[in-house]
Amino acid sequence: MRLRPSLFSLLLALAVLVRPLAAQTAPAATAMETDPWLGTLSALLVDRYQAAGDLQLAWNRPRPATAPATADLAIVNAPAELAPQILVTVRATDEAGRATEHTLILRAELWRDGWTLREPAATASPLDTMAVDTRRFDMLREREAIPADTAAELNFARNVPAGRLLTWRDVVRRPLVRRGQSIEVLASDGTLTITLRGVALQDAARGEPVRVRNPDSKKDFIALVVAESRASVRF
Repeated sequence: MRLRPSLFSLLLALAVLVRPLAAQTAPAATAMETDPWLGTLSALLVDRYQAAGDLQLAWNRPRPATAPATADLAIVNAPAELAPQILVTVRATDEAGRATEHTLILRAELWRDGWTLREPAATASPLDTMAVDTRRFDMLREREAIPADTAAELNFARNVPAGRLLTWRDVVRRPLVRRGQSIEVLASDGTLTITLRGVALQDAARGEPVRVRNPDSKKDFIALVVAESRASVRF
């Protein structure tokens, strides 16, 4: 069937419009997706630094032309910690078993989720994780930001406006044990476990040591805070 000129022109115009739209909505390939070295190096560095988050790498200086495109990589030398720019020496073993060493300069980003407040917070009020939104941030550049998977109970150390990424400067750990409070202590000695009462001699948050006094013997010992008004100790 022959299309009328007006209809044909309309279809041709639509095709011209749709093609650039498809190009704009197609996801752009990242450097790590197109270069196998970067994907392998990311995995090696995450393992080396036990880095939590999504480590993204890019070349700060192009990969050496003498480096094989496909190779087994091993890190020979790397800095003490991750940074936005890192210098790494690797050993590359090609398919023929030939090994060469290369010094690489990489750009690094370590993406994690952080917290932002929906409403301003006042000093000494507790951080309610149900009243926050999450925002992605680069932990290598915003090292003070609080990761959203933080399990500690926190209070605000100062007034904090809404919308800003929360940092460790904004909060203090909330004490679960307070000075002068009677607390329950789970005491273990080998396979023997008993529960006793003690008096906390200081404030302490979850996971922190606390000095405790036995009210009967008047002896002091150090226990570890595990929950509200509870601690544990091994003798």
